[in-house]
Amino acid sequence: MLFSSSGARQAAAGALVMAFACGASTFASGTALAAPAPSPATVTVRVEGLNETKVPPTQVTTTDTTVIEPAEPTEHACPGTSALGALQLATGGDWSGPWSSEYSQYEVFSIEGEDLPFESSSEANYYWDFWLNDKESHVGACEAELEHGDEVLFFPGCFGGKCPPEPTPLGIEAPEIADVAEPVNVIVKQYNNEGEPAPAVGATVTGGAVPATTNSQGHATVTFASAGSFLLHVTGSPTGPASVRTEARLCVHNGNDGTCGTKAPGIVVSSPIPVPQLPVTAPYVGPYAVVADVTGLMEHHHYHGGSAPRLLTGTVTAPTAIKNVRVRLTRTASGADGAQHCSYYDGSDDRFHAMPCGAGHGQFFAVGDSAKFSYLLPAPLPRGRYVMDVEASDLAGSTSKLARGSSRVVFYVE
Repeated sequence: MLFSSSGARQAAAGALVMAFACGASTFASGTALAAPAPSPATVTVRVEGLNETKVPPTQVTTTDTTVIEPAEPTEHACPGTSALGALQLATGGDWSGPWSSEYSQYEVFSIEGEDLPFESSSEANYYWDFWLNDKESHVGACEAELEHGDEVLFFPGCFGGKCPPEPTPLGIEAPEIADVAEPVNVIVKQYNNEGEPAPAVGATVTGGAVPATTNSQGHATVTFASAGSFLLHVTGSPTGPASVRTEARLCVHNGNDGTCGTKAPGIVVSSPIPVPQLPVTAPYVGPYAVVADVTGLMEHHHYHGGSAPRLLTGTVTAPTAIKNVRVRLTRTASGADGAQHCSYYDGSDDRFHAMPCGAGHGQFFAVGDSAKFSYLLPAPLPRGRYVMDVEASDLAGSTSKLARGSSRVVFYVE
């Protein structure tokens, strides 16, 4: 079954609180106010088994289609916009488990062929744990409604007197593009149950030319001997805290070989077939389409105190002249009432304005028409979770696409 680690600890104490895959809702008396219907969101799903990665980081866009285990009746449904809906898409439906009438939710026993059935008599009872955005979820996967950019993780937890030490997830910060033989710096962190990161010391990073080990700050350097798509695997130190492995994919190019967004030799703007002649209804989206990148912020990085960013920078490449570049900056933070409050930055008055949660509700503001841009905020950013999006277009009518880690960067200020 799937429930939170906190539920497992309660079980060990004799008060088992199950947060099954279809949610660990608290049933309270009274009438609840109807909440707005959740919207589909583009998120990343990862599943780590006991001995291998079952689903590497996989981006999916949730839908409004409900999720039902094939052996169950139609009334046993979970929202498609939930974390379980994202798992359904990332695994192609390769999960299973019965419906619990007692808890009115699913028990997830298997994901991608790895079975972790509930055995009440076991002294080392494994189950599928669920984390959201590097933090242990306090609700189940069916109840957890997702927003754009969220990161969903499932991995085996354990409760019982003979369980190994409780593992917590590793996270890796790495660029998405590198050149052959270029030193690539990566940062590995380990998160606790509340989502607080610490440097992962002595972690092993494989997938490059040679394995690398992180230093006391959680930093390591890797290189690649050839071009291609590589998946970096990270495992924790055998003498350090118990951990859950992580991965990051890189595209490696060999100079300007035309891969990973580079332009192959001989490609110039004034080509024999000018791009502006393409029909407006079918803008050019080939290998030389408009590409926007955030350069001044690190994906999933946690900034502390005085290091909170003020300068927003980025680059744009396009086959023709750049028409405009726009930036969107949104913030999510917990208020004094414990609720999540969301806002977007308005470049016209240099202020944040309230909005419904979800980066898509924010507004873009113009930062010019140059291949390199920068925008200085009036003050360091306050605490919160931020999403910075860059959108650019050229005179041919092509527009860049949002891509996590390049034109969309999620970061935190603490």
